[in-house]
Amino acid sequence: MAQSVKNFKNTSRNFAYLIPIILGTLFGMCSFIGRHEGKINIGNILLYANILFYILLFALAFFAIAKITAYANRHRSSLDKPFAPLRRITLDWSPRSIITLWCAITALWIPYFITYFPGVYWYDTSWQLMEYFDSSVPFTDHHPFMMTYLFVGFAHIGKALFNNAIYGLYLLILIQALLSTLSIACATCYTAKYNVPWKCRLFMALFLAVFPIIPMLSMTLAKDTFNTPFFVFFSIAFCELWKTQGKILKSVPFDIFFVIDVLAVSLTKKTGMYIVILAMIFLVCTAIKSWRRKLGTLILAGIPYLIVGVVIPTFVLPTLHIAPGESNEILAVPMQQVANVAHNHKDDLSASEITDIEQIYHMDINQLQQAYCWYKADPIKGQQLSSEDEHKLIRTWAEQLIKHPGDMLAAWGGLSAAWFSFNVTVGNDRNLSMLLPISNSGHHYQGIERYVPWVDNTKAGNAVETFYMDTLLATPVFNVIWQKAFWATILPSAIMFLILTFGRQKKKLNLLTLNAPMLITMLVLFAGPISTYTEATRYVLPMLYIIPLFLFLTLGQLQSEDDR
Repeated sequence: MAQSVKNFKNTSRNFAYLIPIILGTLFGMCSFIGRHEGKINIGNILLYANILFYILLFALAFFAIAKITAYANRHRSSLDKPFAPLRRITLDWSPRSIITLWCAITALWIPYFITYFPGVYWYDTSWQLMEYFDSSVPFTDHHPFMMTYLFVGFAHIGKALFNNAIYGLYLLILIQALLSTLSIACATCYTAKYNVPWKCRLFMALFLAVFPIIPMLSMTLAKDTFNTPFFVFFSIAFCELWKTQGKILKSVPFDIFFVIDVLAVSLTKKTGMYIVILAMIFLVCTAIKSWRRKLGTLILAGIPYLIVGVVIPTFVLPTLHIAPGESNEILAVPMQQVANVAHNHKDDLSASEITDIEQIYHMDINQLQQAYCWYKADPIKGQQLSSEDEHKLIRTWAEQLIKHPGDMLAAWGGLSAAWFSFNVTVGNDRNLSMLLPISNSGHHYQGIERYVPWVDNTKAGNAVETFYMDTLLATPVFNVIWQKAFWATILPSAIMFLILTFGRQKKKLNLLTLNAPMLITMLVLFAGPISTYTEATRYVLPMLYIIPLFLFLTLGQLQSEDDR
């Protein structure tokens, strides 16, 4: 009997190696696509050499991670002893610890507050400002309309207080930065509730405080950067629901906080609502046992959904004369895949297929061929799709998937190249797989200067970026942590591997549920319109905040299971 149990455990642990096999296959494929301008050649031996290399690399790396984890578990007591000079810093889940750590991290970020004055603003931010100030620019919900009103509101505050709208926007950046440092402090201290060792908590706090790309992006203004701290707060609340099996719902302050925070997550970023809803459904189905608590959890998540998904589009947007956003944002991947088929196989398409494609994309087939870009979907998805267009797209996509599966795979691989590669090349640009910062506001919507005294450069942001690009990103071995793939896929895969390797058989699904916000965020990245260039760094930003949280919570749970 004992031997049978042992064999079952070994089989289960071996099953965990499917994770590096799948990850290595995707890495090999996307690396090939990223170096061959979005094309895949199943007859090229380099494709299979890539796949084999990355499978072996990740299998060895994950094996080493498992050994290190086992070693750390055996020396847990030493990890829980504070360093003598810092023994008064408890880093526990208490207001005193949270406020102390919040102040300390904020102090470390002060140099960024100075060097990045008066803030860095993305193209999308200037676009949203133009929607309000310039009547010739359509005001739509393509970018969350609440973020547009927030930007405009602080621009007006800047004009009223400082006679300069840009100073009002910089004030909003400072608020964003303070929320970001608070979310780091809360996430770090929260891990104490899962018995994460003190030295691990200290490492988490120091890493998130000094990892340069985090404060650098926090000094820029866009929907993604403002949304991130609220998403961290949601992740903490989600973990508390998981830990208490929903019993925390009895706390009215928690319920109020949860609804307000989920509203903030949903109103500041379109994908936020979908991640929250999917994570909550997963939690209800797999982790919460009581039917009353299941119902309470669904109601708690349903209130923000009704407001954001029903009330606002039905009543608020028409009242404010704001056009709804394009529905094709969630269809970026299938639109890119069909466009790739049209780009590569125009002559193989029938007249009716060409007619359907032209109606879907609102451009003729030749224009579509010219507009197609293998690493981003924006050039081919700017139009509003009707329900009829969507049905044609789905039908065309299914038909072409059967006829040209390789082109379909290549199109997705091009969009996701930086999530599964260490080397993506577009022309002379060779750092596209890296976490690229933005240090000036030179790329902005034309005409914004008429309404806001736009400033392209900051005090010393360009110098900070130069050091970041020329030194940090250029340091061998060490620079792996600057790879988008390290955060988007490798670390989440490593966490899943540890769960399958060390988790008890009946608890594995439960531990995967604990990581649901992170895993769903990862899947959302795969459905996105781009993974290369600076814009994609914004998309992966939430993962930089929440992966340390979920990694240490998972390790804490695995250690607790070993203790039992």
